[in-house]
Amino acid sequence: MAVFSDIRHIETEMLIVGAGVAGMMAATAALRVGITPVVATKGTYASGSSSMAKGGHSIAIGHSDPDDNVTLYYEDIFEGSYQIGNRRLIDVVAEESISRTLELDEWGLGLVKLDDGRYEQKYGGSPHRFKRMVHCGRLMGKPLMASLANKTKSLGVEPLEHLMLVDLIYDQNKVNGAWGFSYRTGEPIVISAKTTVISTGGAPQIHTLNDSPPTITGDGYAMAYRAGAELIDMEFIDYQLVCAAPEKLAGYGPYSTGLLGGGSYLKNKDGERFMAKIDSENMEHSTRALINRGLAIEVFEGRGTENNAVYIDCRHVFEDLNNGPAAEAIKSFKKGGVDVSKEPLEVASCPHTYLGGIRIDEWGRTNVEGLYAGGEAAGGIHGANRLSGMALSDSYVFGYRSGMAAALESREMDSPKVNIEEIKSKLASLLNGAEETEDASMADPFRKDVQDIIVKSLGQVRSRESLNAGLAQLRKIENQCHNALIAGKNDRQKFDSLRRFIETRNVISVGTLLGTAANSRDESRGGHFRIDEPEQKDEFEVNIVLSLSDDDIKVELTPVPERDDIAEPPPGNPDTDLDYLERLAV
Repeated sequence: MAVFSDIRHIETEMLIVGAGVAGMMAATAALRVGITPVVATKGTYASGSSSMAKGGHSIAIGHSDPDDNVTLYYEDIFEGSYQIGNRRLIDVVAEESISRTLELDEWGLGLVKLDDGRYEQKYGGSPHRFKRMVHCGRLMGKPLMASLANKTKSLGVEPLEHLMLVDLIYDQNKVNGAWGFSYRTGEPIVISAKTTVISTGGAPQIHTLNDSPPTITGDGYAMAYRAGAELIDMEFIDYQLVCAAPEKLAGYGPYSTGLLGGGSYLKNKDGERFMAKIDSENMEHSTRALINRGLAIEVFEGRGTENNAVYIDCRHVFEDLNNGPAAEAIKSFKKGGVDVSKEPLEVASCPHTYLGGIRIDEWGRTNVEGLYAGGEAAGGIHGANRLSGMALSDSYVFGYRSGMAAALESREMDSPKVNIEEIKSKLASLLNGAEETEDASMADPFRKDVQDIIVKSLGQVRSRESLNAGLAQLRKIENQCHNALIAGKNDRQKFDSLRRFIETRNVISVGTLLGTAANSRDESRGGHFRIDEPEQKDEFEVNIVLSLSDDDIKVELTPVPERDDIAEPPPGNPDTDLDYLERLAV
């Protein structure tokens, strides 16, 4: 029988949940104003979807074209959001992404520069009007994570690794930290904190096929929702192309931004360039939302491959691609069995980033006192579609801002009083009624069923009928998921299976929020396509906000915030380093 050891209680000014880009940026901001946060991560430090970043990130620094500026970037982001992105958040990210980039490069990121010292910038696709993508000349994730991890550790961050946080500690609209357990040792851990920043990333594991680590399961969304936080735009997912075949490449991100931006074609099984039916003006340079919608429709209507996929054909531009940033990806394709100089690459669509998330203001504050969010865990910035290169820029800016606000505002708060006995009872309830087996392969028996329901009924091609059916199936599985199945021969395997059980409950919660929001938007817009409501409608130029109310999901359709709807800054001197802009005279 799995048994928890004695509780370890940690008291801190500030807790950061997640150790990807947003979490580490939050830590640097806190350290800058004299607060040393506790950073808790389910994986290692550093980890998360950020480590999988490929092409680069977008900034309006004007090195590719002096006519580019942050005002034009703001306009492109808002246009790309299908007019429902939060204008104030967009303003902030367009401006401050430059400062964050310069700072990261000083820490050793290694962005490619031209001979005259300006950054080399690549085109990221519509609706970018300029080349804005800065890059490392190779895959971005590893150098980015290494530079941030080295910087934060040098400043004194000592992370808690392999920690499965089960829930936030909350009472009367105030979050006071979080509790969970080490899934390596079974040690229960309670972290009481004046402020808590959620930077847990998105929820790619709602789909079987995805391009992210297996531990990114929407935990932050689910915990914040249970604590009373509002979630926004949960119907919108940024789908990305991944390799569908052969088996060695399945799930591998094919650097589609570089391939399509470099002139490759998207074709269905009949060799037809299907984007002509979706966006005849931009074709393969269309928005990510329309590219993935086009793919989904081809598969839905029977023109996909036997792997529910389409093709990227690079043959006519192979030499140019092989002499640029795509060269490393091309080598990987060949190792996996596809020579793209001779044959097309089979690609499918899968969740890449979640566009919705925890609703924040421009300082990462939520509607719950003491709770903040940044990066992909936060929503409202991208609306119905994310521009290429914006995921990292968003994480830099709002990871940093949420950390700055949480640190400064923690100074104004009293240390919380946490009821340890209540948490002991909650820990015990995780194991009460649990079934045990020594067969580790039996761990998490519901995950695949949940993923299949979400893909089939709540996926890219939706209808009211499919959404209602999917939501009913999720409720049925949720009712079966009350008691854990603890699988394994030793404690480490058993506590790891308990982690997976909790993750699956969170995936069910996220799927239910997704389906509820999609059922409330009776139109098609960006990444949300209703086959029974295929037109975009003016009356749905709104945000859908979800929250917990009387054990049910409350749905509100709210106006898109105005650009001048400015939140009160945190006390003290919230330094966002705009002096970095003075360094741009090249």
